[in-house]
Amino acid sequence: MIHKVRSKKGYVLLYGAFLLYSLSTIFAKCASQAGILEIRFFVFIAMEIACLALYAILWQQVLRRFSLLTAMSSKGIVVVFSLLWAAMLFGENITVNNLIGAVFIILGIRLVSKDE
Repeated sequence: MIHKVRSKKGYVLLYGAFLLYSLSTIFAKCASQAGILEIRFFVFIAMEIACLALYAILWQQVLRRFSLLTAMSSKGIVVVFSLLWAAMLFGENITVNNLIGAVFIILGIRLVSKDE
């Protein structure tokens, strides 16, 4: 098994890429709230595409620093980021079940990444 060197900078890149990916969901939701022929619909779709394009580039850099197992198992954090965005930007409620799910996601990421 090939072990890749992981540093704080690598983890900032990893979670920064996932944060950027989660931002694309915000733009998608904003686009869905606009009319399909409104300018802001196209602006939000363009912003979503830009986020996803930049994420694709960052993802390639992540894979140079981390194994695929670590990178993919860490992707679950996007659900946690999306939960936070939903509460902060759209006023959605965070339930106890949401919090329990977020804890399980974080523990799962930790468990899978720990042994590598």
